[in-house]
Amino acid sequence: MKPRLLIITNLYPTPWDHQRGMFNFQQFNRLAEHLDLRLIVPVSWKERLRHGSQRASPLPPHPLEGKAVYPWYWYTPGLFRASYGRSMQISLELQCSRLMQAFKPDLLLSSWAYPEGSAGTRIAGKLGIPAFVKVHGSDINVIARQASIRNQIRAWGKQVKGVASVSAALKKKMEAIGVPRQKIHVIYNGIDHQRFHPLPRKQARASLGIGDARLMLYVGNLKREKGCIDLVEAFIRLAPQHPDLKLFVAGSGAMEDTMAATAARAGLENRVILLGKVNHADLNHWYNAANLVCLPSYNEGVPNVLLEAMACGTPVVASNVGGIPEVIAGHTGLLSEAGDLEALAENLNLALTTPWNRDAIHAHALKFSWDENVRQMLDMFDIGGNRES
Repeated sequence: MKPRLLIITNLYPTPWDHQRGMFNFQQFNRLAEHLDLRLIVPVSWKERLRHGSQRASPLPPHPLEGKAVYPWYWYTPGLFRASYGRSMQISLELQCSRLMQAFKPDLLLSSWAYPEGSAGTRIAGKLGIPAFVKVHGSDINVIARQASIRNQIRAWGKQVKGVASVSAALKKKMEAIGVPRQKIHVIYNGIDHQRFHPLPRKQARASLGIGDARLMLYVGNLKREKGCIDLVEAFIRLAPQHPDLKLFVAGSGAMEDTMAATAARAGLENRVILLGKVNHADLNHWYNAANLVCLPSYNEGVPNVLLEAMACGTPVVASNVGGIPEVIAGHTGLLSEAGDLEALAENLNLALTTPWNRDAIHAHALKFSWDENVRQMLDMFDIGGNRES
């Protein structure tokens, strides 16, 4: 009989957003080969109301189909952020107690430091089972800046059996908060190498109908802290030197209109193309079509966008933050300090004029696999002897 794992996370596809938390989606579906999984995906009351009139659509068939529930998560927004952990705990206990009793989990994983980490650790304590937490980046780099939240992370850090950190840099920050070092396991996210692999660039571009112009690609949420405005500004500096260059942006978010307006003021509205959300399954062609992929973030764990791009043999330009320097080698991309527009523009120009070895970039990315990720997760859970083959 497979050990039973209950997962609590907001980073997972919803009926309204099939692209949300795809890294977790991939990891959890592979963990399901070894464990009996159930997922609780808290949906904030604000998001529920926002999508209340929107018709939900089912996710494509997958191993965890039918094993996720989406309870309401009630909380008081604004000044009471320190209460979010307790609010989530109460919300989930009120709505999911029958699921927990029927499933009888052997262990519980919270994927996101706060509020999931706090809520999940308390719930695991009531159930009398080991608790684990997976941390990703912004949950430690940004949210934990608030002292009251750091205190709660420190508290659950002393109670849990293990913490999965997606980078060594994040582990160091966890230690500084007060989470015991011996509990933190650096486990890099993997890549679906069957989905992300090199294709001839002309073939990829032909499939997308975008012609032969050189292109830079951004993939991610359009939030200011992702550096997406910096990228448009850097592109404006480069545009006169590279008249055939275009910037394609795959994603949506609060900065979408600002990016469009910034490009329009520079007369480049026809060279900065906002694609909106792109299905994860379609990104392989975009990565292969691009001359480079750029992610000039201000905070990161280890973004799967960069791993996936390298798996396609595409060089990357990114910020020297978080765990990014841990996965980018000199022959796979270039790094600059976050917010340094001049250095970003210089690196983009250098990347566009460098004869990259796509085979070497692809070979580097092969080190990151979901098989290895899952092996390390199971070792952290300390259930290796109970795995089913």
